[in-house]
Amino acid sequence: MTYGVNAARGLQPVNTGGGYTWNGQANEYPITATYASSMFIGDPVTLATDGTVIRATASTAVLGVFQGCQYIPSTNFAGTVKYPYWPGNPGVQTGTTPVALVIDDPMVQYTIQETDAAGASGTPLTQASVGNNANFLYTAGSTANGLSSVSINNASTATTLVANLKLVRLDPTVGNTTGAFANWIVQINNDVYKAGSVRP
Repeated sequence: MTYGVNAARGLQPVNTGGGYTWNGQANEYPITATYASSMFIGDPVTLATDGTVIRATASTAVLGVFQGCQYIPSTNFAGTVKYPYWPGNPGVQTGTTPVALVIDDPMVQYTIQETDAAGASGTPLTQASVGNNANFLYTAGSTANGLSSVSINNASTATTLVANLKLVRLDPTVGNTTGAFANWIVQINNDVYKAGSVRP
């Protein structure tokens, strides 16, 4: 992770709200084979009305964070292949169901870089921002490495209950300080599995 430089990498798990290290666990959810939007490692995702995984949007309930997918390509009959990202309608063998790996534990905490609504530095967050909520800003990730480019939108910080993320603290990693493009520890605020929240 590059601190203080505009290089967002989505939501990267670091620990949990209980203070213990995230154990790497993710659960499987189906993806509609023809779903056309891309999803990258670190992207927030949610459930469509049919119960399949789709990319989440600002101010909607989040299922969790995408960690790659697996499916049988229509051009490969050797079996299931794992991929770091979903490119959107990649060509899946008829009769099979693609699967997304999703960190869906509401207690997991993540490090994420801040930007403003335009993806620039904007007005940086401060210690006084901790405890407030904010939405994420979606930017398409990298097809080279499959990593997300999602950031936290520092222009959206408020007490709004439906905002996606809760600011927990400044990322304590050496080299990270408050200011332009700082990283913050967050937890999913508007979560599908928390009381009072429902899928979009």
